[in-house]
Amino acid sequence: MNKKLTFGKILGIIFCILAAAGTVVLLCMNIYFGGQMKLIDKCFTAIERDDYDSFKSCFSADDRESITEEYFSLSEEILSVFQDNEDNKAEVKFVSREKSDENLYFVTFNLTVYNDNEHQEIENSSLALAREKGKWVLVL
Repeated sequence: MNKKLTFGKILGIIFCILAAAGTVVLLCMNIYFGGQMKLIDKCFTAIERDDYDSFKSCFSADDRESITEEYFSLSEEILSVFQDNEDNKAEVKFVSREKSDENLYFVTFNLTVYNDNEHQEIENSSLALAREKGKWVLVL
């Protein structure tokens, strides 16, 4: 049996190795940034659904006592871009992350508020996040 490698086979092997390495890098980035974006998405989903308890659970244990119904109502105003429609949805897209100190990060994201008829993008919003017991939480 002839085990001669042709140029096409070598290119195929190199392509497969590069594709596997690229997949690993993308998965690692998703895991690294995914928890932060899931938290931000959870926060805006709680606002959409008018779920005060879920909204409050997004914050650190130290800050939860200062999250009042009034604070939650002010946060709801972010999504009240469309005055005549209560079916607003929010979508967040990761932009960047900046480390402030050992445990505090500022995550910048684009927020798009939309409904069936229209949408409005609010660019480069930012929230402070920290790790608390292995979990990402929002910090006031």
